[in-house]
Amino acid sequence: MNPDNLRSIRYPKVPKAWDQRFLYLAASVAAWSKDPSTKVGAVAVRQRRVLATGYNGLPVGMVDSAERLLDRNVRLALTIHAELNLVTFAARHGVCLEGATVYTYPLLPCSNCATSLIQVGIAKVVSPDFVMPMRWQASIEQARTAFTEAGVAIELLPIEGPLHLAAASSPDRDDAEETEDAHLRLV
Repeated sequence: MNPDNLRSIRYPKVPKAWDQRFLYLAASVAAWSKDPSTKVGAVAVRQRRVLATGYNGLPVGMVDSAERLLDRNVRLALTIHAELNLVTFAARHGVCLEGATVYTYPLLPCSNCATSLIQVGIAKVVSPDFVMPMRWQASIEQARTAFTEAGVAIELLPIEGPLHLAAASSPDRDDAEETEDAHLRLV
């Protein structure tokens, strides 16, 4: 089949319940990250079948040492984002992502990851409808622009039901603080 023909294939709409399930799966994958700052997960799906997963972390074969993970500059220099990890693992195992939907948790992809997702032919990105942290807003806005220009659909979904985001609310934190921070922490 000609790869250009894949773009014209119209898959059946995925019911919202499936979108929720795949977002939950992306949240579970995010929990695998050893990053002490932000845990991000990504899941590529086509026709309700998982094609690949990824989470932010150090490259395969590198030791997740405390020195690397706790030194912000080293961690940022060596960490592969969840979406790029998803793309590289799919490529490594011969999985075509053309026309797939990528579910990311808890953030939309950054601009660098967006360009990689566009390049491999992702058709749609689904993320939870959370307020984006200030430090990522400029990059995420660039990603939105790139996705829109390239014809990649973006969908932000409200999360329904428990995600077990925080182990337990701290008695000395108010609900507003807990809600504000919960989307970046997983058990």
